[in-house]
Amino acid sequence: MAASGKVKKEEKYPPPKRFQVADIQASREATAVKPEVVSRMVNKAKNPVLVTGKYLLKEPKLVEVAVKFNEKGIPIIATGGSSKPLIEKGVKPESVVFSLHQITQYMLDPEWKGFNGQPYDVVVYLGFTPYYLSRMLSALKHFSKITTIAIDEFFQPHARFSFTNLTKHKELHYEMLSKVVEGLEERK
Repeated sequence: MAASGKVKKEEKYPPPKRFQVADIQASREATAVKPEVVSRMVNKAKNPVLVTGKYLLKEPKLVEVAVKFNEKGIPIIATGGSSKPLIEKGVKPESVVFSLHQITQYMLDPEWKGFNGQPYDVVVYLGFTPYYLSRMLSALKHFSKITTIAIDEFFQPHARFSFTNLTKHKELHYEMLSKVVEGLEERK
């Protein structure tokens, strides 16, 4: 990023585009964000959390990103089998037994204080099947005040913020994830 805060031409990303073209029931669509914006939002959050999904079992680079989030002090909620590669890397997730559906139900409860005793204000999602995550994000969008950020390779119209559709740009997706991690500040 240029010193003036403007994005250089070589830092342009593909335009926001749905992964599933027929998914048009979004009344307000996600804002496509650049990695630096994701980092800033997580840094400003009072209690952010990273929620991981099953693609961590298939993509070691996603595991590395999640580990780096944790090293910066961002807690992780591991769903499905995504806890296995994280635990093998020395990460201790806040939860490993609940599915994404159950975690979403907890987050929809305004009285729920999170696994660490504080309500989450920013939730970042990584490693999920797009159609499954879409339904959960739709519920959170309509029935909670939580800021949701999808950093998978699929544009998620139901998130508050999402990376654009990067299914044809896998290496660019990994570069963007690296930039997110680089921009994260150490949390206490």
